[in-house]
Amino acid sequence: MPLIGGRFFTVIENMQAKTDVMEAELSKELENGRLFRLLTKMNTVLERVEHASDENWSETGDRFMLKLFRDYVFHQNTEHGKAWLDMAHIVQCLNKLDSGSLEKIEMVSRSGDTQIIIDYNQLKKCLEKSFRELAGAPPLAMLQRH
Repeated sequence: MPLIGGRFFTVIENMQAKTDVMEAELSKELENGRLFRLLTKMNTVLERVEHASDENWSETGDRFMLKLFRDYVFHQNTEHGKAWLDMAHIVQCLNKLDSGSLEKIEMVSRSGDTQIIIDYNQLKKCLEKSFRELAGAPPLAMLQRH
């Protein structure tokens, strides 16, 4: 009888370990999917050539904020002017955007003329609004009235 008990717990431990590994892999895939959707929305909205002459869609306001955010996330440089490639920074910023964090960030235009302090929650709203406009969906305010 004691041999069966020992084997039983070994089998249970192995099953639990396999379950933990599968859960960790599923969690990674879920995060990859969220970040992919976020990047897809952002890249779909930014720099639309066909809307270049449309004043209602020019890259001002919400879309300008998103351009600055893209530069903040992906186009950082070291003090020596070299590209700063930090995957942790990129993933952390995208996760904060996805969650709508209230943490504030300072974004500066490429020319250095414009400096904006904004939180991730406002950026998330800019992204959602711009994406809805592009997709032709009604503004969120209209959806909330009904």
